[in-house]
Amino acid sequence: MSMEYTTLKQISRDKDNSKLKVRVLRMWDAINIANNHDLISLNMILADERGTIYTITNFLVEENKRNYRPVHNQLKILFNSTTSVSKFNGFDHSIPQSQFEFANYGTIASRCYDTTYLTAIEEIKTRGRPTKMRNIQLLLEENKSIRTTLWGNTTQQIDDDFYKTNKGPFIVIVTSTIVKTFRGDYQLSSTFATKLYVNLDIPEVAEIRNKYTTMDITVKDILPKELPKAQDGELALHNKKTVAKIKDLEWNSKTKDLLVTCNAKIININNKYGWYYVACLIRKTKVKQVKGVLCCERCKNQPKFAVPSYIIQVQGQDETSSTTFILFDKGAENILSKTAKQLVEMQEEIFKLDGNTIPKEIQKIIGNEYLFQLHLDEYNLKYGKENYTVSKILEMEISHKQNDSRKVEEH
Repeated sequence: MSMEYTTLKQISRDKDNSKLKVRVLRMWDAINIANNHDLISLNMILADERGTIYTITNFLVEENKRNYRPVHNQLKILFNSTTSVSKFNGFDHSIPQSQFEFANYGTIASRCYDTTYLTAIEEIKTRGRPTKMRNIQLLLEENKSIRTTLWGNTTQQIDDDFYKTNKGPFIVIVTSTIVKTFRGDYQLSSTFATKLYVNLDIPEVAEIRNKYTTMDITVKDILPKELPKAQDGELALHNKKTVAKIKDLEWNSKTKDLLVTCNAKIININNKYGWYYVACLIRKTKVKQVKGVLCCERCKNQPKFAVPSYIIQVQGQDETSSTTFILFDKGAENILSKTAKQLVEMQEEIFKLDGNTIPKEIQKIIGNEYLFQLHLDEYNLKYGKENYTVSKILEMEISHKQNDSRKVEEH
């Protein structure tokens, strides 16, 4: 007598000799990008009573304690040398071709920097340019937009010709993404498990297509953003002053707040108070620890999300004088191309350095020349404090040439 099938809900660590009949929804290689892109494992998502159907026997069941789980299940199945996998001949209509756990904007926000589960979203898409890194802008049902960055081979899952030869709207399902923030906005980033589906024939997609059929939604290119060059923008000519003249500015009724630009070279980094602080993700203010509990003064309670944010004090110098510039997230991320959270994790997990050590990524900006846009307020103008807040940074082309020539001389 043939053995009865076990459902995925029935499997457990205590039950031996289970037999599954499942559909392989997705399969991907887990790659170790830190070690020559070696293959770690072959991963797959299985569904039952829902590709091709397989019968699986002689497998192990373990608790899933890893982060970045693509599905909500506390268990995982491991194959070993005795595992048997055989193709099921025929078609089982009880096992659907696809299955998703869709996330709305609220769910996306709640998973920001939470690495327990990966996120799937289903929305309208505009396409980016075909590169190794590709950005697509998504319009959510809540009429909120969110940017998704595709990496590596995932970028090839978007076919440009499809959007040129077909009429929209284009409903895209993006699976297994990581939720992050950049400059205060939520963003999604692809993983090795990410797969994209365009106008998939399922009820959820049909419902959204019907909703947007009468709307004019044009697919547009997202041009790559670069740090603007000083000679290309009007900012270079806007109220430009030397460091000495900035320090001599005085407060009056017309200059309570003032925007000025200053061309200066970073000659040192003051790390007395560290290079980052823990901020409330919603209010962007510093989170304090009270009796072992994080507290946001503006939220008046414990913040739901708190992440590291930049506060880098650099010494800027021109031919007239030197002073202190304060870089926050917007300016620092522009020139470092990394978030504060990413650098904190690199220090703690890779280099095992303490929080007072300046990462080499930040040290590299010493010697670079930038056009700083500074926001001067009463603190600077009335009380003469020289900690000037940087609101924007424009990179000077000469800075990299100076660094390159200096490196040649050192060798």
